[in-house]
Amino acid sequence: MDISASKVKELRELTGAGMMDCKNALVDAKGDMEAAVTHLREKGLAKAAKKSGRIASEGSVLLRMEGDRKGLMLELNCETDFAAKSEGFQALSKAVVDYFDAHGKEEGAVVDMQDAFYDAAIEKIVTDAVAKIGENIRPRRFIRFAVREDNAFLHSYLHLGGRIGVLLEVAATDKAVIARPEVREMADDIAMHIAAMNPVCISPDQFPPSLIESEKAIYRVQVLEMGKPENMVDKIVEGKIRKFVSDSTLLNQVFVKNQDLTVGNHVKETAKKAGAELKIVRFIRFELGEGIEKEKKDFAAEVQSQIK
Repeated sequence: MDISASKVKELRELTGAGMMDCKNALVDAKGDMEAAVTHLREKGLAKAAKKSGRIASEGSVLLRMEGDRKGLMLELNCETDFAAKSEGFQALSKAVVDYFDAHGKEEGAVVDMQDAFYDAAIEKIVTDAVAKIGENIRPRRFIRFAVREDNAFLHSYLHLGGRIGVLLEVAATDKAVIARPEVREMADDIAMHIAAMNPVCISPDQFPPSLIESEKAIYRVQVLEMGKPENMVDKIVEGKIRKFVSDSTLLNQVFVKNQDLTVGNHVKETAKKAGAELKIVRFIRFELGEGIEKEKKDFAAEVQSQIK
């Protein structure tokens, strides 16, 4: 059956599939455009299923702010940096952020989607894109912050073109000061600090007990291997834990823009200038691909597999 070039072009524009795939789909469907679209979508789903097992640790951290009152941060993963820079991935990024901005209702907690899509609608959006882009793509996690008090605001920061993202909430005892330039500059500086130094939490009282216990076990082994007397081990370990907690806590960390201050000192100094007490309410930091085991390719073996 002869299929006109114009029909192939029309199908390609509708689906984004390759030229030969479109021609073959039209032949199989005996020229029926609707049946050909269905065929290509089904074929795309099959391709997407095959790609879903491949490691996706590239992509982008995406941010969407609604003024300084609401914020959404989302990590969208793909397999290669090349794909992350493509028009298809950029279009998908907008579609995914639009969807979660409208339908992601959870607030204040990270929603993990590594093992399952958020819902059927987002699965379809992503699966259709996978068929066109040709890589495994997954929305990995998202979080929403919404400010409830008049005396607080949100600030966001993207680092290295979307490899690290930060959402930060700051509050003041006087709502009149939250718009002051020095307060906004402080928020930006602290967001950049969080991106660079990756603190665990804001203050020592928020530190996860499970993390302290795991570090204690590591330090204990290290101290024993140094040959220290048994009666000194616990004291040495406690000292190391205090330093670990201090170094990993936002307010106690040395401020990256001024090594003579801690972040807590910087907040206090800004508060004096602004004329009201300031508080870091909460923050979240996403780093692209963190915790995902990146695939190490043996290119010689890959070439061999292609020529067998």
